[in-house]
This record gives sequence, structure tokens and C-alpha cells, in this order.
Amino acid sequence: MDTRSAPRAAALVLLLLLPACFSFRVAVPDEPGEVIGALAILCTPPSSLDLEKPIVDEPVGADAAAVHSLVKVLQVSKPVVLQWHWYSPDNARVRSSKTVEVNARSKYLAYFAAWDTLPREQLAGRKGNWTVVITAGGRFLARKEFTVN
Repeated sequence: MDTRSAPRAAALVLLLLLPACFSFRVAVPDEPGEVIGALAILCTPPSSLDLEKPIVDEPVGADAAAVHSLVKVLQVSKPVVLQWHWYSPDNARVRSSKTVEVNARSKYLAYFAAWDTLPREQLAGRKGNWTVVITAGGRFLARKEFTVN
């Protein structure tokens, strides 16, 4: 036997005697949270829309009857508690919606759509850059800025 092959043979024997399985500690990530499919500002009542089609923002005039913030959330399997917070151009909170619980029975939903409405009285003809913030269970979910002309 060659002197160079002895170390190779010893290494091979050692590998055969060691367990063939190695394990590593890995941190398993939490189940993903809510995934936003669409977030739009509308003047058209959301109940009249086909939610299967893409949803796009609509221009908002100071004389609008109301402004709606619609959110489409994808792949939901747990209950979600939503709330909308509306901020005027001077960053004052004008309105916070009541909380809305969606999917209370924890069924798998490919998507759901929910919205809140800022009535004309609260819009009060205030032109400028508005913001709506949506929370889920008290934590930030989405934010949308829009302009009232």
C-alpha cells in the first residue's frame, strides 16, 4: 500500500463511522402576516365595484360626497381586526373608524376587501394632501396618501 493512500483510507473509514446526519439550529419564522393586494382611495362606493378586477385610485375633489379607503387583503387564515385613521393636510386626526373584525371563524380566505368612508362633513372642503393609516390588531398595516383638489 502506498503511503499516500493510507491517510485517504483512514479518512474514508472515519467518515463511515460518523453519523451521516448533521443538524443545525434554525430560527423558524412566524407565519406571514397580512398581505396587501390593493389599497385605493375612491369616490365611487366600493360596494358597486367588481373586486376581482384591479382597483385603482380615483381623483378626489373638495366637493366629493365622500371618500372611501378600500383595502384588499390576500391569503388570510386568522381573524383580523381593522381600523382606519384619517389625517387632514395639517396632520390632525379627523376620524378614527370603529374596529372591524374580519374572518372571525379563522377560515382560509383567498382575499377579503374592507373599506371605511370619510363623509363629506369631515372632508369639509379641505384641499391638500391627506393620509389614511390602516391598522390590524392595533399594529400598522398600510398607509395611503391622497390629494384633495
